[in-house]
Amino acid sequence: MDIDTPPPDLSPLPLPEFSASFPLPFRVLFLIGFAILLWAVNLHVLSALGLDVSWVLDIRDGDDGDYNVDLDTPLPMTTPDASRSASPAHMGPVSRPESTKLYGPVYRLFLLYTLWVGGGWLLFRFITGDDTSAMERWRGLIAAIALVPTLLSLTPWRGPAYRERKALRRSMWRCLLPPANSPIFFCDVIFADILTSFAKVLGDFIVSAGQVLFGGVSHGREAPAGLAKWVTLAMVCLPYVIRFRQCVVELYHSDWKSLRPLANACKYASAFPVIFLSAAQKIVVQDVAAAKGITEAQLNQSGDRWFGEHRLWRLWLLAVIVNSMFSFYWDVEKDWGLSLLELETWAPSSILNRLKKLVSREPERYDRSPGPRGSTNTPPEHWGLRPVLLLPDAGVYYLFTLIDVVLRFTWSLELSSHLHTISDLESGVFLMEALELVRRWMWVFIRVEWEAVRMGEAARFRGTLQDTELEGPSRLLFEQKPEVHNDD
Repeated sequence: MDIDTPPPDLSPLPLPEFSASFPLPFRVLFLIGFAILLWAVNLHVLSALGLDVSWVLDIRDGDDGDYNVDLDTPLPMTTPDASRSASPAHMGPVSRPESTKLYGPVYRLFLLYTLWVGGGWLLFRFITGDDTSAMERWRGLIAAIALVPTLLSLTPWRGPAYRERKALRRSMWRCLLPPANSPIFFCDVIFADILTSFAKVLGDFIVSAGQVLFGGVSHGREAPAGLAKWVTLAMVCLPYVIRFRQCVVELYHSDWKSLRPLANACKYASAFPVIFLSAAQKIVVQDVAAAKGITEAQLNQSGDRWFGEHRLWRLWLLAVIVNSMFSFYWDVEKDWGLSLLELETWAPSSILNRLKKLVSREPERYDRSPGPRGSTNTPPEHWGLRPVLLLPDAGVYYLFTLIDVVLRFTWSLELSSHLHTISDLESGVFLMEALELVRRWMWVFIRVEWEAVRMGEAARFRGTLQDTELEGPSRLLFEQKPEVHNDD
């Protein structure tokens, strides 16, 4: 059955063992808890490496921590230590929590969430077993299990992880309803990028909500019809719309001169053809069935899912390749600051010298290290990486790059809803969603580490910062005009 085809029968269906024991709403709740755990590990490991995570992410103490930044009065960040205390006069000193105290509350939040959701799942299984009729009767229990952590996260009550829940609400507010002329904060960039890894999960959330409200928990992962289909599609697109908007704001703050946020916006826009062409694959099924002289149901039952001869299918495959390659390149070259994909890394120097003579001017070089002036062109010690590395083993960068390219392509396929139509594949889809969260978890490590390097954290980390003058766009968290945050 195609993802866009309404189910012909709404009676309970015999479910595969995975779908019967682990219904779609609980899978969504599990992935949310998994993401909380991975974020706690991110904070923990980065803090253990000695990075000042609260400074890099601009995490602040106090209840008055609204980011009311005067863009005409940038922070005088000449050294990392000064950056943590200096601020515009009207704001007063900025108080930040110690990095070693960031991950503990997140671990506790994950523990409480796991006890609640895990206990609710066990209770649901105990009551319903594999009885699909009982699953439909007790679907209100699922609603209660999901509603409690949702309300506790979105309401300003004091309790476990109060600061973290408050930061989440503020980041959501700035991403969804941003103030006019508001700068783009690095923590919001990280949050929105994590949301892009949740794009498919957000779509599953809408499907799950429909199952809980109107019935269908016993049907596994089936496509919504009518208006719900378009709401689901909008939810899948929402994270990419947020990041696209952030890139446009960065372009605006650069007086429309910087090409980096423009290219970054194109990267996120490249996900939309994958999503919409996938949703349009119902046309492919109709055309192929008509060409073979059979019905759509007969075509689906035949198991023939290869529609390579159809133009729309080929366009979808092209969109997948473009989005995957574009995203992988940006991860390695821009988000991580590595040179693994640069021509200089792979081509012999003699060939490069000949090629350079053919062009009229030298290509613009990308500064990879914001250390002391003149050190940005220092050759890296490890092949294809960069001069300054904060992670303890260079092999980690190679390993993460290899995993990233594989999971980037699988995630582009994951955005394609028409591949999620066979209930027997639900366990595979769930695994791909979990692996995408793992990929994002790895991405956060090097992304935050690279931002720390660019902000001069490397010099502070090694105790060598004396009269260093920082360079690059991340010298100030809040630039006056050129660019507020022009990397990502």
